[in-house]
Amino acid sequence: MPEQAVVANAAPTSLQDLSVEFRTAFHQIEETSVKFAFDIEKIDSLLNLNTYGSLCIIGEQKSTQLLIDRLCIHSLLPKRYGGTIIGGGQDYSKIIIAIDAGNCIAVYQFVDFARQYGLEVKKVLQSVIVSRVFTIYQLAHLIIYELPKIIEQFSSTSMITIVIYGLLHLFVSDPHTDKVDAKNLTKEIASSLRKMSKDRFIIVSFAHCNTEYEKLLLPAFDKCIEITNNNIDNGKILQIDINNYIAKRRGLSSAKHTTLSKRELLLVPSR
Repeated sequence: MPEQAVVANAAPTSLQDLSVEFRTAFHQIEETSVKFAFDIEKIDSLLNLNTYGSLCIIGEQKSTQLLIDRLCIHSLLPKRYGGTIIGGGQDYSKIIIAIDAGNCIAVYQFVDFARQYGLEVKKVLQSVIVSRVFTIYQLAHLIIYELPKIIEQFSSTSMITIVIYGLLHLFVSDPHTDKVDAKNLTKEIASSLRKMSKDRFIIVSFAHCNTEYEKLLLPAFDKCIEITNNNIDNGKILQIDINNYIAKRRGLSSAKHTTLSKRELLLVPSR
């Protein structure tokens, strides 16, 4: 038998090396019924977002950021109101890890949506962990090496959502970026995101750039929302195209389309 196989199948040196997590059957059933949503019927009716998987939103920065912020704050609602919080206490807390790669996070938008939903602003902001990066190397290191450590630290006590704003901004904004390095880092980032999305939800945004980086990144996601802005009757209308890459990989038609007004994007429905 090869030496590597012996090592891989070796028994733990002690019982302390074994880690087993116990959950009640009730909460296991509850978690499978939890869904992420934007609380925008036009979009949610075309998507089916579980508590794991990945979604990318492509388009103009302000619109993509608003969609992400809204989904994140809505997820902090109790399940009975459409959110993802299924119980009380520390065991079922929610943490949003937000990586700002485009210098675009606006905390006031979290506050605005939190107030519309009647959530306590301080608790909402305490649920969001923000990290800013300024080079593609910092970004890659954070996603590939640091995120798994953070996830391991919090996963036993919290549901974790990973958000990355402006993922490709640093790749395309610096004319001196080494193209070979950048392509290799994009591949590693895509692989890491794909792996992490198997048991948690990841949402990423970036502007449409039609570059090799975008082509390398897109296959890592399960679903994609692409936004095109149009001015109709002096009102801002978002043309939204939704692609289900899982269906696409199986040879099924996946493209769906809808429109969204600025009001529908900014104001949550009354209850």
